[in-house]
Amino acid sequence: MTGSTGDVRKQGVGLRKELSLLEITIIGLVGAIGTGILFSTAKMAEIAGPAVVLAWILGGIFYLFIGLTYAELGTAYPEAGSPSRFS
Repeated sequence: MTGSTGDVRKQGVGLRKELSLLEITIIGLVGAIGTGILFSTAKMAEIAGPAVVLAWILGGIFYLFIGLTYAELGTAYPEAGSPSRFS
C-alpha cells in the first residue's frame, strides 16, 4: 500500500447512507414475515384455527405502528444507532 490512513480520511472514503425507504421497508418486511412464517404458523393455526388470518392481519398492523415509531426516531436522531440512543 502506498497511502496511509490519513490519506484515506482526507479523501472522504467511508460508509454512506444510501438505503432508500423502499429498501428499508423490504428489509423490515422480510424480517417480520420470514421469521413469523417459519417459526409460528403451525402453533398459531393450532391455537386460533380459522382466525389465524385475522391474527396475521392484526399482527401486521401492530408491526406497522412499531415500524413507524422507529422511522420517527430515525428522523429525530439522524445518526447511526438512533433508536438505541433514544432508549
